[in-house]
Amino acid sequence: MDSLFVYGRLVGAQIRGQMQYRVSFLLQLVGSFSIAFSELLAVLILFRTFGEMAGWRVGEVALLYGLVALGFGFSELVSEGFDDVSILIRMGEFDRVLTRPVPPFLQVMSSRFALRRIGRIAHGVVALGIAQWWLRLPWSGVDILLFVAAIAATAIVFFSVVLIGAAICFWTTERTEVQNVFTYGGTELVSYPMHIYNRWLRSAFLWLVPLGLTTYYPVLRILDKGDPLGQPRWLSYAGPLVAPLFFSVALLIWRTGMNHYQSTGS
Repeated sequence: MDSLFVYGRLVGAQIRGQMQYRVSFLLQLVGSFSIAFSELLAVLILFRTFGEMAGWRVGEVALLYGLVALGFGFSELVSEGFDDVSILIRMGEFDRVLTRPVPPFLQVMSSRFALRRIGRIAHGVVALGIAQWWLRLPWSGVDILLFVAAIAATAIVFFSVVLIGAAICFWTTERTEVQNVFTYGGTELVSYPMHIYNRWLRSAFLWLVPLGLTTYYPVLRILDKGDPLGQPRWLSYAGPLVAPLFFSVALLIWRTGMNHYQSTGS
């Protein structure tokens, strides 16, 4: 609890620092929203041309897209500090991280709080608004709980991928581009129905990095659509349970990496 209190204080200081330059912050916020919203426009233009995709209408894909955008946005909000791990290791700055009386995980996570990522979160909300306007979904209490849990689970999985990418730097020093395949590439892939992809790609995003379990299957349940892949219906509820397990694996890899860390002075 003391560490979480320190994390809150560090993040609060960063937010106050970012708000000192409000014009710059607003421009970054608008830029983040505009870039993300252009991706949503591309989806809408695609459906204006083709009408539907493998039996999914534009509103249904917009619902899936909004879930992914919110999950990725919340993940980006708190995970940017881990993008600098390779620099900390290469410059020998990670030594100081290890000597402070706060867990290294929280120190790195609090080193950069990307408040501008609210723009991406806002564009996810817009996508959900568009989806609801087209679909007129009668949301039940179970649907709302499942959707909120799916957003949280998606954020956890994206965060875990970033954490694994940072942990690999303890062995490689430099970041690898493999992480981006599952983060930025993953957002593009799971924003569309999983059954449109071939088997090996589906398997990678269902069983290796379980983004399909936290996005596609909850949306199937909320839309009350059948699964063309023939998976059992209970899989719609598996994502929020699998995500913490995936995070535990990522945290184990992070701790193993720290145990193999060698200072630049050693």
